[in-house]
Amino acid sequence: MIWRVALSALVMVFVAALLSELGYHAKRIFTSLCVTLLFISVIDGMGEIFKTVLGFAEGAGVAELAKCAVKVVGVGYVFGFVSDIAEELGEKGISTGVGMVGRVEIFVLVFPYFKEIINTAVDLLK
Repeated sequence: MIWRVALSALVMVFVAALLSELGYHAKRIFTSLCVTLLFISVIDGMGEIFKTVLGFAEGAGVAELAKCAVKVVGVGYVFGFVSDIAEELGEKGISTGVGMVGRVEIFVLVFPYFKEIINTAVDLLK
Protein backbone atom coordinates (compact mmCIF):
# COMPACT_ATOMS: atom_id res chain seq x y z
CA MET A 1 0.00 0.00 0.00
CA ILE A 2 2.80 2.44 0.87
CA TRP A 3 4.42 2.17 -2.54
CA ARG A 4 1.09 2.52 -4.34
CA VAL A 5 0.24 5.68 -2.41
CA ALA A 6 3.74 7.15 -2.80
CA LEU A 7 3.84 6.45 -6.54
CA SER A 8 0.32 7.81 -6.99
CA ALA A 9 1.35 10.98 -5.17
CA LEU A 10 4.41 11.38 -7.40
CA VAL A 11 2.28 10.99 -10.54
CA MET A 12 -0.16 13.56 -9.15
CA VAL A 13 2.68 15.99 -8.46
CA PHE A 14 4.01 15.49 -11.99
CA VAL A 15 0.57 16.11 -13.51
CA ALA A 16 0.04 19.19 -11.31
CA ALA A 17 3.41 20.62 -12.38
CA LEU A 18 2.62 19.90 -16.01
CA LEU A 19 -0.79 21.56 -15.73
CA SER A 20 0.83 24.62 -14.12
CA GLU A 21 3.29 24.87 -16.98
CA LEU A 22 0.42 24.67 -19.47
CA GLY A 23 -1.41 27.52 -17.71
CA TYR A 24 -4.12 25.50 -15.97
CA HIS A 25 -5.75 27.92 -13.53
CA ALA A 26 -7.79 25.51 -11.41
CA LYS A 27 -4.78 23.92 -9.72
CA ARG A 28 -6.34 24.12 -6.23
CA ILE A 29 -9.26 21.99 -7.38
CA PHE A 30 -6.89 19.43 -8.88
CA THR A 31 -4.80 19.42 -5.70
CA SER A 32 -7.88 18.92 -3.52
CA LEU A 33 -9.05 16.06 -5.73
CA CYS A 34 -5.62 14.42 -5.49
CA VAL A 35 -5.52 14.71 -1.71
CA THR A 36 -9.02 13.27 -1.49
CA LEU A 37 -8.03 10.30 -3.66
CA LEU A 38 -4.92 9.70 -1.56
CA PHE A 39 -7.00 9.82 1.63
CA ILE A 40 -9.48 7.33 0.19
CA SER A 41 -6.64 4.98 -0.70
CA VAL A 42 -5.56 4.66 2.95
CA ILE A 43 -9.02 4.42 4.55
CA ASP A 44 -8.99 0.61 4.45
CA GLY A 45 -5.69 0.55 6.35
CA MET A 46 -7.08 2.92 8.95
CA GLY A 47 -10.12 0.67 9.35
CA GLU A 48 -7.86 -2.30 10.07
CA ILE A 49 -5.99 -0.31 12.71
CA PHE A 50 -9.25 0.66 14.39
CA LYS A 51 -10.47 -2.96 14.33
CA THR A 52 -7.23 -4.09 15.99
CA VAL A 53 -7.51 -1.42 18.70
CA LEU A 54 -11.11 -2.45 19.37
CA GLY A 55 -10.03 -6.11 19.59
CA PHE A 56 -7.41 -5.26 22.22
CA ALA A 57 -9.96 -3.15 24.10
CA GLU A 58 -12.47 -6.00 24.07
CA GLY A 59 -9.89 -8.26 25.69
CA ALA A 60 -9.11 -5.63 28.31
CA GLY A 61 -12.77 -5.08 29.13
CA VAL A 62 -12.92 -1.46 27.98
CA ALA A 63 -14.60 -2.00 24.61
CA GLU A 64 -17.25 0.69 25.04
CA LEU A 65 -14.69 3.39 25.88
CA ALA A 66 -12.44 2.24 23.06
CA LYS A 67 -15.33 2.48 20.58
CA CYS A 68 -15.94 6.04 21.70
CA ALA A 69 -12.24 6.89 21.40
CA VAL A 70 -12.04 5.38 17.90
CA LYS A 71 -15.12 7.35 16.86
CA VAL A 72 -13.64 10.57 18.24
CA VAL A 73 -10.37 10.01 16.38
CA GLY A 74 -12.25 9.16 13.18
CA VAL A 75 -14.50 12.20 13.43
CA GLY A 76 -11.48 14.40 14.13
CA TYR A 77 -9.63 13.13 11.07
CA VAL A 78 -12.61 13.34 8.72
CA PHE A 79 -13.74 16.81 9.78
CA GLY A 80 -10.14 18.05 9.83
CA PHE A 81 -9.57 16.68 6.35
CA VAL A 82 -12.73 18.31 4.98
CA SER A 83 -11.89 21.58 6.72
CA ASP A 84 -8.39 21.60 5.22
CA ILE A 85 -9.77 20.97 1.73
CA ALA A 86 -12.30 23.79 2.11
CA GLU A 87 -9.55 26.15 3.26
CA GLU A 88 -7.28 25.09 0.39
CA LEU A 89 -10.07 25.99 -2.02
CA GLY A 90 -10.30 29.45 -0.46
CA GLU A 91 -13.53 28.80 1.44
CA LYS A 92 -12.43 29.99 4.88
CA GLY A 93 -16.00 30.38 6.17
CA ILE A 94 -16.96 26.84 5.20
CA SER A 95 -13.69 25.56 6.64
CA THR A 96 -14.42 27.26 9.96
CA GLY A 97 -17.98 25.94 9.97
CA VAL A 98 -16.84 22.38 9.29
CA GLY A 99 -14.34 22.64 12.15
CA MET A 100 -17.04 23.88 14.54
CA VAL A 101 -19.47 21.14 13.51
CA GLY A 102 -16.70 18.55 14.01
CA ARG A 103 -16.07 19.80 17.54
CA VAL A 104 -19.79 19.70 18.33
CA GLU A 105 -20.00 16.13 16.97
CA ILE A 106 -17.07 15.08 19.17
CA PHE A 107 -18.78 16.69 22.19
CA VAL A 108 -21.98 14.77 21.37
CA LEU A 109 -19.97 11.53 21.28
CA VAL A 110 -18.29 12.05 24.65
CA PHE A 111 -21.17 13.75 26.49
CA PRO A 112 -22.70 10.51 27.86
CA TYR A 113 -19.37 9.66 29.51
CA PHE A 114 -18.98 13.20 30.82
CA LYS A 115 -22.51 13.02 32.25
CA GLU A 116 -21.68 9.69 33.95
CA ILE A 117 -18.53 11.15 35.50
CA ILE A 118 -20.44 14.16 36.85
CA ASN A 119 -23.19 11.92 38.28
CA THR A 120 -20.58 9.70 39.97
CA ALA A 121 -18.85 12.74 41.46
CA VAL A 122 -22.17 14.10 42.78
CA ASP A 123 -23.00 10.69 44.32
CA LEU A 124 -19.60 10.61 46.02
CA LEU A 125 -20.14 14.06 47.49
CA LYS A 126 -23.48 13.06 49.05
